[in-house]
Amino acid sequence: MTTGIEISELRDMQEAGLAARWIFDAWARFESDETWQANRRDIELALNPTVQMPKFFAARVDGEVAGIASIVPHDLPIRPALGPWLANVLVQPQWRRRGIGGKLVQCMMDYARPIARPLYLYTFDRADLYQRLGWQVMEADRYLGRPITIMRFPAA
Repeated sequence: MTTGIEISELRDMQEAGLAARWIFDAWARFESDETWQANRRDIELALNPTVQMPKFFAARVDGEVAGIASIVPHDLPIRPALGPWLANVLVQPQWRRRGIGGKLVQCMMDYARPIARPLYLYTFDRADLYQRLGWQVMEADRYLGRPITIMRFPAA
């Protein structure tokens, strides 16, 4: 477990650009250009302090951005009726297995509690992490040719 983790909203365009690069490299390069453009708009809009959603947060260790997460109105194109979503949970490889992902998710759940209930997410491979944090599996499906698990919080 890493101590000294600070989690707060993205601070500036430099952090927003970093988040955009990470999101593109991890997922968006496999999605449609329309979906990527929506992601970019969400990142830019999230920098506005008066906007509650979309909102992007960063986990920092000694000032270095180690991970990101967001709350967005829409995230899974094959489920347009569901939302809002916990999305873009990403911890850089050198910071993984230190509890940062769980802290980011918990921070986003706390942030969303007064503005967004229920909250949804989909994951390719981390349903176990989310279940430990109280998320309920809704269903399995496929997206971008890969299996996904769609989850909900709070559990129904």
